[in-house]
Amino acid sequence: MFTWVAVVLIALAVLVAVALVVLYLRRSVLQREGGFDMCMRVGSHEGWAGGWVFGIGRYRGERLEWFRTFSFAPRPKRTFQRLELGVSSRRLPDAEEDFELPAGHVVLGCVVGPTTVEVSMTEPASTAFLAWLEAAPPGGHLVR
Repeated sequence: MFTWVAVVLIALAVLVAVALVVLYLRRSVLQREGGFDMCMRVGSHEGWAGGWVFGIGRYRGERLEWFRTFSFAPRPKRTFQRLELGVSSRRLPDAEEDFELPAGHVVLGCVVGPTTVEVSMTEPASTAFLAWLEAAPPGGHLVR
């Protein structure tokens, strides 16, 4: 009986270790390809600071791809087209969000069509994000 339990526990420990290594390698590949830490929450959360999901953002031409940090998916969870994305506000995290978000993050309120999305990233990443949004070629939305 004892050996059977030990085998099961060792197998579970190996599975957990493999899962952690895979998540680490996925994150490393995304970071190496220009990824940056970017938390996100979708929709209105007036009066409630919950709903933040940790992720990694990555620019791909005219798209911003967002991958969940704790996911094995090879594809992004969300993709935003540059021309459809607009920033409506910028603020520091409120008192409740200070406990949820990484230190040094700022919150940007974004509009994607009818949807409101809030993203949180470091100050340098937010500057790069705003520069990427403004870097669209003039009249680029007319060229297809």
